[in-house]
Amino acid sequence: MQIEEKDSGRYKWIMLGLLAFTYFLMHAARQIFNAALPQIKVDIPGTSDAEWGLSRTVFLFSYALMVPLAGIAADLLRRKWVIIVGALMFSASVFFTGWVGGFMSMLVMYGFFNGIGQCMIPASCSSLIAQYHVKTRSTALSIYQIGLYFGVIIASSLSGWLGSIAEGGWRWAFWGFGAVGILWVLMLIIFLRDTPPIKTTADGEDRASFKEAALAMVSKPSAILLTFAFGMLVFGSNCFRTFMPLFLVKESGYGLSLGAAAFHGVFWFYIGSFIGIFSGARFSDRFASKRPGLRLEIMAIGLFLSAPTMAAMVYMPTLFLSCVMMFLFGIGGGFFDCNLYAGLFDVVAPRYRAAATGVYLCGAFFVGCPATAVLGYVGQHFSYQQGIAIFGGTYLIGAIAVFLARAIFYRKDKVE
Repeated sequence: MQIEEKDSGRYKWIMLGLLAFTYFLMHAARQIFNAALPQIKVDIPGTSDAEWGLSRTVFLFSYALMVPLAGIAADLLRRKWVIIVGALMFSASVFFTGWVGGFMSMLVMYGFFNGIGQCMIPASCSSLIAQYHVKTRSTALSIYQIGLYFGVIIASSLSGWLGSIAEGGWRWAFWGFGAVGILWVLMLIIFLRDTPPIKTTADGEDRASFKEAALAMVSKPSAILLTFAFGMLVFGSNCFRTFMPLFLVKESGYGLSLGAAAFHGVFWFYIGSFIGIFSGARFSDRFASKRPGLRLEIMAIGLFLSAPTMAAMVYMPTLFLSCVMMFLFGIGGGFFDCNLYAGLFDVVAPRYRAAATGVYLCGAFFVGCPATAVLGYVGQHFSYQQGIAIFGGTYLIGAIAVFLARAIFYRKDKVE
């Protein structure tokens, strides 16, 4: 059963702080590689851009492959220890990435082990937050999501700065964030409660298995289209996050240092995302009951806004105009993110929602995992400018998928 707020007291906010910082470290660990890639290529020569893109693809593939098992583990095992094992694995992999000397060791340490560690975090964390925060659930999940934004911005800025002040400075970023993560595991061991998993939904029904949730989603065309649209966002987002700093240094002509490129390459996007996610969530919560399908409409609008702005930001003649496009690109992403799960839950019955989240993540990351390898190849043989602009089209494809779900299937698939 769910934990009533009067029983959880202050702990529900302490727990939220612990999980939000873990989420912060998780996304910081993802972004270090992206920000430091220009210097990594210099310090570890003899590899192509396509191969470096492949290392990120391996991370996404490992994540997608293992996230269903992580969701099952969250239901069967103690979530505290699933989170701790995952945090320890990704933190240790980031720490030891600082010592890699070649492409294959980077592929294994950063790509494979980091992906497996990170996939263990979301299902258990979101489940705990939902269990403790009953009346404050939307606020709690929004605070948790902020960890992603701050993790990317801070990791990108620090990694770029460390990489620019000294040769091999990018290694200090991996060592630093990895060490902080390992120490943070001790805090989780001490302060995170060993809360038993929920076995039933709020309606008292037994929770569905991953297989049952997958079969339920296959029967809902809206759910399939939303998963595909999410995959298109993962594809485009990873192209942007991985190679935008490299584009700003190598091709933009703005004259940016590595540190400045790492900062501008994510800051304006996530400021826009911050505004988009909270304004979109407020609007959705206020009017969704009056207009069925509004959540999907906002998701589609966000993707339609993202497509031209992602393409335009690499063709702007000045850094200022490029940052404006990145800001608008972020607002579009925030509109999609604010209904990322709420939109899916409109068409998935409560009994299947926990396991369906794992299906949703798995499908989206499998669709999006080739992104960085493909863009690395395009950047190597053509240009990152052309590649980023072209792959802005993935947002348009995703927007069309959401529009079709809303226009054709939503009325039949909607769950009251």
